[in-house]
Amino acid sequence: MAKADPENDVVATENCCDKPDLKVLDDSTASAYTTLKSVTLNKAKEKPSSGYSIIQYRYIVTLFGFFVYVELDCYRISTSMSIVKMVNSTAVNFKKNVNGTVVDSCPLNYSDTNNILEPAQGEFDWSHEIQSYILSAGFLGYVISQIPGGMLAEAYGAKVTLVSGVIVSSLAHMLCPFAAWYSCYLMTAMQFLRGVGQGFITPACSVMAAKWFPRQERGFLNSIILTGCYVGSLITYATSGALCSSTLFGGWPLVYFVYGGLGLVFGLCVHLFLYEHPKEHPKIGKTELIYILENHESDLSQKRPPTPWKKILTSIPVYAMTFSIFSHFFPEIQQLSEHPIFLANILHFPIQTNGMLNSIPFAFQILFIFLGGWISKWLNMRGYVGVDKVRKGCTMLYSLGCSISLLGLYFAGCDRVWSIVCSVIAFSFVGLATPGCVIVPADMSPTFAGSLFAFSNTLASSATFIYPLIVGAMIDVEESLEQWNKIFLLCIAFVMSSGILFCLFGSAEVQPWNFPTTEDVDRNRTKDEVVKSGTKKCTLTKETSTHL
Repeated sequence: MAKADPENDVVATENCCDKPDLKVLDDSTASAYTTLKSVTLNKAKEKPSSGYSIIQYRYIVTLFGFFVYVELDCYRISTSMSIVKMVNSTAVNFKKNVNGTVVDSCPLNYSDTNNILEPAQGEFDWSHEIQSYILSAGFLGYVISQIPGGMLAEAYGAKVTLVSGVIVSSLAHMLCPFAAWYSCYLMTAMQFLRGVGQGFITPACSVMAAKWFPRQERGFLNSIILTGCYVGSLITYATSGALCSSTLFGGWPLVYFVYGGLGLVFGLCVHLFLYEHPKEHPKIGKTELIYILENHESDLSQKRPPTPWKKILTSIPVYAMTFSIFSHFFPEIQQLSEHPIFLANILHFPIQTNGMLNSIPFAFQILFIFLGGWISKWLNMRGYVGVDKVRKGCTMLYSLGCSISLLGLYFAGCDRVWSIVCSVIAFSFVGLATPGCVIVPADMSPTFAGSLFAFSNTLASSATFIYPLIVGAMIDVEESLEQWNKIFLLCIAFVMSSGILFCLFGSAEVQPWNFPTTEDVDRNRTKDEVVKSGTKKCTLTKETSTHL
């Protein structure tokens, strides 16, 4: 790893306006912030540790976050793939195609009798309705638990929330085969519990990143963490098929036992080796600690004031960011769950080719995330542009690239080559949303990053339910190329409008409500004094009664 250079980085940070604008704060709050940061830095300089450590521990935190997000997508995709082996659903799909559901697909340009679906004899007789409940239960649990997860991360610490989320989701995933053998409803409950555990993970990671990552590195390091989702998808697509085809334990249970077991081991590693704050790490070098604290907006003390929900709920930049994240889920869900249907039923790709083609964009998304994050960090540290312009630039590039490519897919029609090229490019550009609008909550409010991320992601994640419902309604009666083109136009409308709105009304600057006002500090101090006074009185009363 490259050695951190605090002096050069601080100069670059000051030049690109990464420091919070104290002019927007009242004089007493700005003074309190400056004094608090000075005291924190002085304590860091007194830390009895080596000046420089070969291991940069903020990168270790990044690695932990990366594997957390690998786990997120491993559990989701392995469930959707294993259910194909669990249920006798292929014959139903075959019958549906025979009855002529596809009324306006592209003409077949090949003849291959091996592509005819063979009925699979799964051990569960679950209807499509029950299957949809099982698959959606995890997303429902994930959505509703993010705000509580963010509040827990800020109140009790990101580490304990993160470990709890990993352990709960891993245990629930491991127990899914036993739940399925007992009842489909218990299987649904286990999926819901798995989603609840994963809902704790994402805001906890956001809080941890706000504490550990210097502002000018935050975009790059957060991009690495979020890349874990795409790596998890690649790993799961590559391995779950082989696991399901195995004869050990019946095949499909292995995706739950193997991935869930690895998740438990990882949760133990997080508990043993991850620290809540750089100041708490016993082996961190003094140089790295001072570098992190000097390039940090505020010190997250234990006496943090209550989350300013009123100011968050009335903030226009918050809603601009939320709508951008909401819209970026449209092409993501199209890629994950809907595009394979388009390739199979409209363009007539066989299942093996279908899976391979759908995995290609994940590799390019990883490249785009790293490239966008690295360029953002370089521009910011050199002082060319501030964080706000970097985030808006990445978001606008993603919106333009994805929209233009989806428009190309619209005009490609039945040309299979151009359809694949345009769809790969479109879904690859989604990766630029990660160093763009997706990580903005940590920029807007490092102090309340968990609550802000949970609030915005809860609203935005509703797209994971809304988009499939829209697609299902549009192709239910007539699954045709014309209907799919309307779906692509809908994607373009949301993606393009969200990019424009974020550039006009969004912001990646630290918001004024991130810093506690004098009234908040006094209110917290008063509460603490009352508690201490009450404790002292109880102690004195006990001592007096003893003497009497």
